[in-house]
Amino acid sequence: MAEPAMDEMTAVRQLRADAPVPDHARLTPARQRLLDEIGAPRRGYGGWQLRALAVVAAVVAAALLSTLTLRGDHTTPAKPAAPIGAHQWVYLESRYDTWSCRTNLGPQGYGEAGAFYMNPGAEPCTREPARSTDDEAWTRYDGGKQAVGDASGTGAVHKWGGPNSNYLSPQATDALVADLPEDPDAALRLILERSVPDRATYKVRLTQAQRDFDEVVEVLSGATDVPSDKARTIHRVITGLAGATEPVDTTDGAGRKVLAIGVDGNFRDYAWERNSMQVLLDPETFAYRGVRWVAGMDYYAGGKASGGPFVPKGTVVATSTRLATVVVDKAGERD
Repeated sequence: MAEPAMDEMTAVRQLRADAPVPDHARLTPARQRLLDEIGAPRRGYGGWQLRALAVVAAVVAAALLSTLTLRGDHTTPAKPAAPIGAHQWVYLESRYDTWSCRTNLGPQGYGEAGAFYMNPGAEPCTREPARSTDDEAWTRYDGGKQAVGDASGTGAVHKWGGPNSNYLSPQATDALVADLPEDPDAALRLILERSVPDRATYKVRLTQAQRDFDEVVEVLSGATDVPSDKARTIHRVITGLAGATEPVDTTDGAGRKVLAIGVDGNFRDYAWERNSMQVLLDPETFAYRGVRWVAGMDYYAGGKASGGPFVPKGTVVATSTRLATVVVDKAGERD
């Protein structure tokens, strides 16, 4: 009757052939129980047989648990990522798509977020898509310096010093993201407490929800990384704002599927106040993909007297797509 038990032991050995030898100290109690049963007086063959099988099962279980524990004890934990140094740089690559028209981007932080308007002037302005352009920028992690690539294509960069007092540095933004609570109302309160509200004149007549939306998008745009759980929380913050628009399925400048979400509010026929910024998020992970600008009202580009094209409300007038976010050691590096 011992043969079935030996078959079980063979199966265990085959299953765990690569396992380390069980610890003797772990097997001793079960082994002693087996020896005690073998040496004990027999009160009928059937009872002894059942007790022996039970003890053999205990030995097998002890051996299996020992090998599992030993294997777990020898697992090397993953090393945490090294923290970003204050004087390292954040490289951003963005693709910019808009009409064939002279355009202006309003005050921006360390990313794509900001106001946008078309300013035709003496140049022609049409609805035809202009040739897309790639923008490159470097920001020191502590926000102390910024740089842009030389348009000549030589690979040179132009640096300028001093932090942008209207926006959190990438370092401060990352710290804010790490501290965000799961509750969206509490997360919004923390964002508004730590952000540096931009007092530019074009924001004077925005609703509070529009202002809050701008601050939240600046966090997404300025962070070097937003973990998936924090991205879900920020998505809930945005969709919970008063006037939040229904998510629109669309694509960004790189052809990726995204959700476009904005906030309805105040729009007036004057430069900065005509267009609404919307954030672009991955439809599954809610990862940040960029922003786009949509006409918040019917208007003429450059004003009716300029002869600029008519822009119906809801028309997408420009898209800025985040292509890469890379931490590098100095301005000019890309990977």
